[in-house]
Amino acid sequence: MKDDTMIRKTLNMFRLALLGGSLITLNAHATEILVPAYFYPNAAPSLSFWTDMTASLSQGVAITAIMNPNSGPNITDPNDINAYKSAINDFRAAGGKVIGYVSTQFGARDTTAVLSDVNTYHSTYSIDGIFLDEMHNIAATLPYYQNLRSEISNINAGYQVFGNAGTHTLEDYTSAADVLITFENHEGYDSYAPAAWTTHYAPSRFAHLLYDVQTTAQMQTYLALAASRNVGYVYITDDRYTTVASQTFVNPWDTLPSYWNAEVAAISSVPEPSNMAFFLVGLGLMGWQLQRRQLMS
Repeated sequence: MKDDTMIRKTLNMFRLALLGGSLITLNAHATEILVPAYFYPNAAPSLSFWTDMTASLSQGVAITAIMNPNSGPNITDPNDINAYKSAINDFRAAGGKVIGYVSTQFGARDTTAVLSDVNTYHSTYSIDGIFLDEMHNIAATLPYYQNLRSEISNINAGYQVFGNAGTHTLEDYTSAADVLITFENHEGYDSYAPAAWTTHYAPSRFAHLLYDVQTTAQMQTYLALAASRNVGYVYITDDRYTTVASQTFVNPWDTLPSYWNAEVAAISSVPEPSNMAFFLVGLGLMGWQLQRRQLMS
Protein backbone atom coordinates (compact mmCIF):
# COMPACT_ATOMS: atom_id res chain seq x y z
CA MET A 1 0.00 0.00 0.00
CA LYS A 2 2.82 2.37 0.86
CA ASP A 3 4.54 1.65 -2.44
CA ASP A 4 1.28 2.24 -4.34
CA THR A 5 0.83 5.59 -2.59
CA MET A 6 4.32 6.63 -3.58
CA ILE A 7 3.70 5.61 -7.17
CA ARG A 8 0.44 7.59 -7.24
CA LYS A 9 2.24 10.65 -5.88
CA THR A 10 4.94 10.27 -8.46
CA LEU A 11 2.35 9.84 -11.17
CA ASN A 12 0.57 13.03 -10.10
CA MET A 13 3.88 14.89 -10.17
CA PHE A 14 4.53 13.55 -13.64
CA ARG A 15 1.11 14.75 -14.76
CA LEU A 16 1.97 18.22 -13.52
CA ALA A 17 5.26 18.02 -15.40
CA LEU A 18 3.32 16.95 -18.48
CA LEU A 19 1.07 19.99 -18.17
CA GLY A 20 4.06 22.26 -17.78
CA GLY A 21 5.81 20.57 -20.65
CA SER A 22 2.81 20.98 -22.91
CA LEU A 23 2.82 24.70 -22.21
CA ILE A 24 6.50 24.88 -23.05
CA THR A 25 6.05 23.04 -26.32
CA LEU A 26 3.55 25.64 -27.49
CA ASN A 27 6.52 27.96 -27.91
CA ALA A 28 8.69 25.43 -29.76
CA HIS A 29 8.02 24.81 -33.41
CA ALA A 30 8.34 21.67 -35.48
CA THR A 31 8.66 23.69 -38.70
CA GLU A 32 11.12 26.43 -39.61
CA ILE A 33 10.95 28.81 -42.57
CA LEU A 34 13.60 28.67 -45.29
CA VAL A 35 13.20 31.80 -47.44
CA PRO A 36 14.90 32.08 -50.84
CA ALA A 37 15.46 35.80 -50.25
CA TYR A 38 16.47 36.62 -53.80
CA PHE A 39 15.68 40.31 -53.43
CA TYR A 40 17.95 43.32 -52.87
CA PRO A 41 17.73 45.00 -49.48
CA ASN A 42 18.57 48.48 -50.74
CA ALA A 43 15.38 49.84 -52.33
CA ALA A 44 11.60 49.58 -52.13
CA PRO A 45 9.81 47.26 -52.27
CA SER A 46 12.49 44.60 -51.74
CA LEU A 47 13.96 46.42 -48.74
CA SER A 48 10.65 45.94 -46.97
CA PHE A 49 10.88 42.19 -47.54
CA TRP A 50 14.02 42.01 -45.40
CA THR A 51 12.37 44.30 -42.86
CA ASP A 52 9.27 42.09 -42.81
CA MET A 53 11.35 38.93 -42.31
CA THR A 54 13.20 40.58 -39.44
CA ALA A 55 9.98 41.76 -37.80
CA SER A 56 8.46 38.27 -38.06
CA LEU A 57 11.21 36.82 -35.88
CA SER A 58 9.52 38.43 -32.89
CA GLN A 59 6.80 35.76 -33.20
CA GLY A 60 9.27 33.11 -32.16
CA VAL A 61 9.43 31.36 -35.52
CA ALA A 62 12.89 30.31 -36.75
CA ILE A 63 13.69 31.81 -40.17
CA THR A 64 16.69 31.10 -42.39
CA ALA A 65 17.14 33.46 -45.35
CA ILE A 66 19.08 32.46 -48.47
CA MET A 67 20.88 35.58 -49.69
CA ASN A 68 21.57 35.66 -53.41
CA PRO A 69 22.97 38.97 -54.67
CA ASN A 70 23.76 37.83 -58.23
CA SER A 71 23.41 34.05 -58.65
CA GLY A 72 26.11 34.04 -56.01
CA PRO A 73 27.98 36.71 -54.05
CA ASN A 74 29.42 38.53 -57.04
CA ILE A 75 28.44 42.17 -56.67
CA THR A 76 30.96 45.00 -56.60
CA ASP A 77 28.97 48.16 -55.91
CA PRO A 78 29.89 49.21 -52.33
CA ASN A 79 26.38 50.55 -51.76
CA ASP A 80 24.86 47.17 -52.61
CA ILE A 81 27.35 45.33 -50.43
CA ASN A 82 26.72 47.66 -47.50
CA ALA A 83 22.96 47.33 -47.94
CA TYR A 84 23.27 43.56 -47.68
CA LYS A 85 25.53 43.85 -44.66
CA SER A 86 23.07 46.11 -42.89
CA ALA A 87 20.04 43.93 -43.66
CA ILE A 88 21.87 40.73 -42.71
CA ASN A 89 23.19 42.15 -39.46
CA ASP A 90 19.73 43.38 -38.43
CA PHE A 91 18.16 40.05 -39.37
CA ARG A 92 20.73 37.99 -37.47
CA ALA A 93 20.61 40.29 -34.46
CA ALA A 94 16.87 39.59 -34.26
CA GLY A 95 17.54 35.84 -34.22
CA GLY A 96 17.46 34.90 -37.89
CA LYS A 97 20.04 32.92 -39.85
CA VAL A 98 21.49 33.73 -43.26
CA ILE A 99 23.06 31.34 -45.76
CA GLY A 100 24.79 32.22 -49.04
CA TYR A 101 23.61 30.98 -52.44
CA VAL A 102 26.18 29.14 -54.58
CA SER A 103 25.58 27.44 -57.93
CA THR A 104 27.06 23.98 -58.55
CA GLN A 105 25.61 23.29 -62.01
CA PHE A 106 24.69 19.72 -61.05
CA GLY A 107 28.28 18.83 -60.27
CA ALA A 108 29.73 20.34 -63.45
CA ARG A 109 30.99 23.59 -61.97
CA ASP A 110 34.64 23.64 -61.04
CA THR A 111 35.16 23.10 -57.33
CA THR A 112 37.58 26.02 -57.19
CA ALA A 113 34.90 28.39 -58.48
CA VAL A 114 32.34 27.10 -55.98
CA LEU A 115 34.75 27.51 -53.07
CA SER A 116 35.73 30.97 -54.32
CA ASP A 117 32.09 32.00 -53.90
CA VAL A 118 32.02 30.45 -50.42
CA ASN A 119 35.16 32.37 -49.47
CA THR A 120 33.66 35.61 -50.79
CA TYR A 121 30.60 35.17 -48.59
CA HIS A 122 32.82 34.23 -45.66
CA SER A 123 35.11 37.25 -45.98
CA THR A 124 32.41 39.81 -46.79
CA TYR A 125 29.31 38.96 -44.76
CA SER A 126 28.33 37.52 -41.40
CA ILE A 127 26.53 34.32 -42.41
CA ASP A 128 25.55 30.98 -40.92
CA GLY A 129 26.05 28.63 -43.83
CA ILE A 130 25.92 27.89 -47.54
CA PHE A 131 23.11 26.94 -49.93
CA LEU A 132 24.41 24.65 -52.69
CA ASP A 133 21.95 25.04 -55.54
CA GLU A 134 21.59 22.70 -58.53
CA MET A 135 22.73 19.71 -56.49
CA HIS A 136 22.67 16.49 -58.51
CA ASN A 137 21.04 13.39 -57.05
CA ILE A 138 23.02 10.55 -58.63
CA ALA A 139 25.81 8.39 -57.25
CA ALA A 140 28.38 9.62 -59.76
CA THR A 141 28.42 13.17 -58.38
CA LEU A 142 28.26 12.25 -54.69
CA PRO A 143 32.07 12.52 -54.18
CA TYR A 144 31.99 16.02 -55.70
CA TYR A 145 29.46 17.17 -53.10
CA GLN A 146 31.08 15.31 -50.24
CA ASN A 147 34.33 17.10 -51.07
CA LEU A 148 32.54 20.46 -51.15
CA ARG A 149 31.02 19.72 -47.75
CA SER A 150 34.46 18.98 -46.34
CA GLU A 151 36.05 22.07 -47.88
CA ILE A 152 33.25 24.32 -46.61
CA SER A 153 33.85 22.95 -43.12
CA ASN A 154 37.53 23.85 -43.52
CA ILE A 155 36.51 27.43 -44.28
CA ASN A 156 34.16 27.55 -41.28
CA ALA A 157 33.39 24.47 -39.22
CA GLY A 158 30.18 26.08 -37.97
CA TYR A 159 28.62 26.61 -41.38
CA GLN A 160 25.41 24.70 -42.05
CA VAL A 161 25.21 23.32 -45.59
CA PHE A 162 21.91 23.11 -47.46
CA GLY A 163 21.86 21.03 -50.65
CA ASN A 164 19.15 21.71 -53.19
CA ALA A 165 18.39 18.62 -55.23
CA GLY A 166 14.81 19.88 -55.57
CA THR A 167 13.52 16.33 -55.83
CA HIS A 168 14.12 12.83 -54.49
CA THR A 169 17.75 12.03 -53.88
CA LEU A 170 19.91 9.19 -52.61
CA GLU A 171 20.25 8.60 -48.89
CA ASP A 172 24.04 8.83 -49.23
CA TYR A 173 23.64 12.55 -49.96
CA THR A 174 22.95 13.08 -46.26
CA SER A 175 26.75 12.96 -45.93
CA ALA A 176 27.07 15.92 -48.31
CA ALA A 177 24.68 18.36 -46.62
CA ASP A 178 23.09 19.08 -43.26
CA VAL A 179 19.74 19.81 -44.92
CA LEU A 180 18.49 18.40 -48.23
CA ILE A 181 15.84 20.20 -50.26
CA THR A 182 13.85 17.30 -51.68
CA PHE A 183 11.00 19.23 -53.26
CA GLU A 184 11.08 22.50 -55.23
CA ASN A 185 8.13 22.96 -57.52
CA HIS A 186 4.68 24.49 -57.98
CA GLU A 187 2.76 21.33 -58.76
CA GLY A 188 2.53 17.73 -57.65
CA TYR A 189 2.71 18.33 -53.92
CA ASP A 190 -0.68 16.77 -53.21
CA SER A 191 0.54 13.42 -54.51
CA TYR A 192 4.20 13.77 -53.53
CA ALA A 193 5.51 10.84 -51.46
CA PRO A 194 8.85 11.19 -49.66
CA ALA A 195 11.47 8.50 -50.14
CA ALA A 196 11.08 5.80 -47.50
CA TRP A 197 14.59 6.33 -46.11
CA THR A 198 13.77 9.90 -45.03
CA THR A 199 11.71 8.57 -42.13
CA HIS A 200 14.94 7.45 -40.44
CA TYR A 201 16.14 11.05 -40.04
CA ALA A 202 15.05 14.09 -38.08
CA PRO A 203 12.75 16.59 -39.86
CA SER A 204 15.54 19.17 -39.56
CA ARG A 205 17.39 17.30 -42.31
CA PHE A 206 14.81 18.15 -45.00
CA ALA A 207 13.27 21.21 -46.67
CA HIS A 208 10.52 21.81 -49.23
CA LEU A 209 10.08 24.95 -51.34
CA LEU A 210 6.76 25.61 -53.08
CA TYR A 211 5.84 28.48 -55.40
CA ASP A 212 2.72 29.57 -57.30
CA VAL A 213 0.47 28.56 -54.40
CA GLN A 214 -2.23 31.15 -54.85
CA THR A 215 -4.48 30.95 -51.81
CA THR A 216 -3.92 31.17 -48.08
CA ALA A 217 -6.03 28.05 -47.58
CA GLN A 218 -3.87 26.04 -49.97
CA MET A 219 -0.73 27.34 -48.27
CA GLN A 220 -2.04 26.15 -44.91
CA THR A 221 -2.91 22.74 -46.34
CA TYR A 222 0.59 22.35 -47.74
CA LEU A 223 2.18 23.41 -44.46
CA ALA A 224 0.29 20.60 -42.76
CA LEU A 225 1.35 18.16 -45.48
CA ALA A 226 5.01 19.18 -45.08
CA ALA A 227 4.87 18.56 -41.34
CA SER A 228 3.26 15.16 -41.90
CA ARG A 229 6.06 14.27 -44.35
CA ASN A 230 8.86 14.72 -41.84
CA VAL A 231 9.98 18.07 -43.25
CA GLY A 232 11.50 20.58 -40.85
CA TYR A 233 12.07 23.53 -43.20
CA VAL A 234 9.41 24.87 -45.54
CA TYR A 235 8.61 27.94 -47.61
CA ILE A 236 5.47 28.56 -49.64
CA THR A 237 4.82 31.56 -51.86
CA ASP A 238 2.25 32.82 -54.35
CA ASP A 239 5.06 34.27 -56.47
CA ARG A 240 5.44 32.42 -59.75
CA TYR A 241 7.56 31.91 -62.83
CA THR A 242 6.51 34.26 -65.59
CA THR A 243 7.74 34.64 -69.13
CA VAL A 244 8.89 37.73 -70.95
CA ALA A 245 8.99 37.65 -74.74
CA SER A 246 8.19 33.93 -74.48
CA GLN A 247 11.76 33.22 -73.38
CA THR A 248 12.99 34.98 -70.26
CA PHE A 249 11.90 33.42 -66.98
CA VAL A 250 11.38 35.68 -63.99
CA ASN A 251 12.19 33.79 -60.80
CA PRO A 252 9.48 33.08 -58.21
CA TRP A 253 11.70 33.96 -55.27
CA ASP A 254 11.98 37.73 -55.76
CA THR A 255 9.22 38.73 -53.30
CA LEU A 256 7.67 37.55 -50.08
CA PRO A 257 4.21 36.01 -50.53
CA SER A 258 1.18 38.25 -50.16
CA TYR A 259 0.11 35.97 -47.30
CA TRP A 260 3.49 36.15 -45.51
CA ASN A 261 1.99 37.12 -42.15
CA ALA A 262 -0.55 34.31 -42.37
CA GLU A 263 2.21 31.83 -43.20
CA VAL A 264 4.28 32.93 -40.21
CA ALA A 265 1.21 32.69 -37.98
CA ALA A 266 0.36 29.22 -39.30
CA ILE A 267 3.89 27.94 -38.66
CA SER A 268 3.99 29.52 -35.22
CA SER A 269 0.97 27.39 -34.27
CA VAL A 270 2.68 24.07 -35.09
CA PRO A 271 4.12 22.63 -31.84
CA GLU A 272 7.28 20.56 -31.67
CA PRO A 273 6.02 16.97 -31.31
CA SER A 274 9.12 15.32 -29.86
CA ASN A 275 8.88 16.73 -26.32
CA MET A 276 5.20 15.94 -26.06
CA ALA A 277 5.82 12.41 -27.25
CA PHE A 278 8.45 11.97 -24.55
CA PHE A 279 6.03 13.05 -21.84
CA LEU A 280 3.25 10.83 -23.15
CA VAL A 281 5.51 7.78 -23.28
CA GLY A 282 6.72 8.43 -19.75
CA LEU A 283 3.19 8.92 -18.53
CA GLY A 284 2.14 5.65 -20.12
CA LEU A 285 5.00 3.78 -18.46
CA MET A 286 4.11 5.22 -15.06
CA GLY A 287 0.48 4.23 -15.49
CA TRP A 288 1.46 0.72 -16.56
CA GLN A 289 3.68 0.37 -13.50
CA LEU A 290 0.85 1.46 -11.20
CA GLN A 291 -1.62 -0.96 -12.78
CA ARG A 292 0.92 -3.79 -12.55
CA ARG A 293 1.45 -3.11 -8.84
CA GLN A 294 -2.30 -3.16 -8.25
CA LEU A 295 -2.72 -6.50 -10.02
CA MET A 296 0.11 -8.06 -8.04
CA SER A 297 -1.23 -6.88 -4.67
